[in-house]
Amino acid sequence: MRLLKAFLLSILLFTLISFPLQEKALEEQSAGVVSQVRGFVLPSAGILRVTTNGGGNYSVALYDPETGHYLINETTTRQINGYIKIEHSGYYIAEVRSYYRPVMLAYRMTSKYPSRRILEIKYIIGGTSALLLALLLVREVRK
Repeated sequence: MRLLKAFLLSILLFTLISFPLQEKALEEQSAGVVSQVRGFVLPSAGILRVTTNGGGNYSVALYDPETGHYLINETTTRQINGYIKIEHSGYYIAEVRSYYRPVMLAYRMTSKYPSRRILEIKYIIGGTSALLLALLLVREVRK
C-alpha cells in the first residue's frame, strides 16, 4: 500500500513540476532563415510569422511531415508576410524555389503554447493520480 501511495505521489509531483519546466522551454526563441530547402524543429504549437523578401517569380512551401499537409504552397511574384497557426510541435520542412533571383524566407514563432494533446495527457495523468492518492488516503484514515 505504501509503495502504491509513493508511486501515485511521484506521478502527481512529476506532473506538477512539468508545468514550470514547460513554461521555461516555451521562452526559447524559434526563428530561422531558409534560402533553398531546410528542415527545422518547432518546440511547441503557436503562431508562426513567415516573411519573404519577394521579387521575381518564386515558390514557397512549408510542409508538415507528421500530417502530410502543406501549411503554405504558393507561387507568387510578391512579398509574403503572414501568420500561420502551428497545431503541434515537431519537425517541419521549408522550401524556397526562385526562378530569377535569390529569395529568402524568414520564420519566427510570435506566440507559443503547449499543444492541446500534451495538455490533455498531463491533466488526465495528474488528475487521475491525485484522485487515486486521495482515495487511498481517505481509505487509510477510515481504518
